[in-house]
Amino acid sequence: MASTSGPAEPRVHDDRPTRTFGPPASVVIGTLVTALVFVVVLEFLVIISFVGQRLWRDEALFRDALFTLPLVLWVIVAVLATAVTLRVLTAWLQVDEEGFTLRSLLRTPRTATWQQVGRVIAVRDISRGTSAGEMLDAPDTLYDGVYVMDPADRRMLAVPSRLFGPRAQDMVLQRAREAQVRIDHIDAITPAELRQQVPQAMNFVDRHPQLLLLALVAFYVGHNLLTFIVWGL
Repeated sequence: MASTSGPAEPRVHDDRPTRTFGPPASVVIGTLVTALVFVVVLEFLVIISFVGQRLWRDEALFRDALFTLPLVLWVIVAVLATAVTLRVLTAWLQVDEEGFTLRSLLRTPRTATWQQVGRVIAVRDISRGTSAGEMLDAPDTLYDGVYVMDPADRRMLAVPSRLFGPRAQDMVLQRAREAQVRIDHIDAITPAELRQQVPQAMNFVDRHPQLLLLALVAFYVGHNLLTFIVWGL
């Protein structure tokens, strides 16, 4: 791990007073595809069983809790997937010389001035098995994460490149530097090391993506198995 602190100049200086960033096209498409997979593809057995057997006509629906459970779980999945999709697609980050604002549907707006910021942590590579050659070939402006922390080292804002792109990260670093906010640059670090150094920089999902994946797999396997047992084919 290598870490430095101080005013390293960004590659591109943007003099526009206010910049607004939203999800790029790749994120929009990826989010819509992911939502479709979660709601339709992984729930295909539930949907085909419900539609194929015309279960909306069954008298047990909404009267028998176990019989209704597969449908209720599918509705919950659809609602959660829609909520997450709207939250991602409507996200926009506004950065200027005064501070920043993050807004989206189903999210409490986050607004702060640079005077309220304790430091900014720019992590180029949160190591998940990346080779040294890949790190050397990585663009200078691309960070795995840029984290804006308050004076108590609580996370105020996370700017991942996959959601807002490297230009947004550069703008956050540029405005923080102009406001004389401390910036800590980290070349490479593991999630465990980052959690040890700055416990609140990463949320639970960032720290345990494999655990989330396993939970999703277990849920979908269990839901489809329950559907097969209760509704049959």
